[in-house]
Amino acid sequence: MARRRRPLRALVAVGVIVAVAVAAFLVGEAVARELVKQQVRDVIVSELALPADQPIEVGVGGLVIPQLIAGRLDDLAVASDDVAVGGLSGDVAVRAHGVPVRGDDLSALGGTAAIRMDAADVDALLAAVGGSWATWGDVAVQLPGPAARLSTHVSLLGADIPLSFTAVPSVADGDVVLTPEAISIGDLELTADTLAHAPVDLSALARPFTLCRADALPDGLEVTAADIDDEHLVVRLAFADGVLSDPDALAAASCG
Repeated sequence: MARRRRPLRALVAVGVIVAVAVAAFLVGEAVARELVKQQVRDVIVSELALPADQPIEVGVGGLVIPQLIAGRLDDLAVASDDVAVGGLSGDVAVRAHGVPVRGDDLSALGGTAAIRMDAADVDALLAAVGGSWATWGDVAVQLPGPAARLSTHVSLLGADIPLSFTAVPSVADGDVVLTPEAISIGDLELTADTLAHAPVDLSALARPFTLCRADALPDGLEVTAADIDDEHLVVRLAFADGVLSDPDALAAASCG
């Protein structure tokens, strides 16, 4: 009877060894994951000159240890509020793949990013860009969606006239632009179509207004879309080809 029990005991022993090995791997996996997240956070704080206590969410998809052995992170998600990317400031979320864990081989790097700007962020951007808006004084920004509403006052023959634009965000040749679709001057509302057929040339009022030029953004990012979501202007970007061969392609720039 004792001999018959030995295979069972052997199986139990093997099961214990496997369980211990799995537990060791899981402990090692947890430690590796936290180390990677901390390292990513430290690099971001350093490269973007963020405060040391800046809240940054870092997520790594899949098992970390095999990815470290392979030398690349397959799925890296990073999010933080109130961050400047080139000339745009807002809440930033990045999703990247093929991220090298050592060296600067960016040949497989790809990903997307989104910058969410509230009304205050857009107002600050308008002030930085200047142009015609700067001559009109204070501009009130609202982002009800799908269009933005920009309101100010102009002086005409000594009278203070309310002026507001309803403008749709979009991307034109890599620039982030706002294109007026309706203009209110006092109680008079004019659509873009009305302006186009006006007896006098009012086309300047319907001309797209550039919020941020393509060359003011880091070369490693290209704008793919701009829209308004939940009272935020969202600028969506993708890693451009330049970032694949130039580690400095994400250098900061300014829209202003």
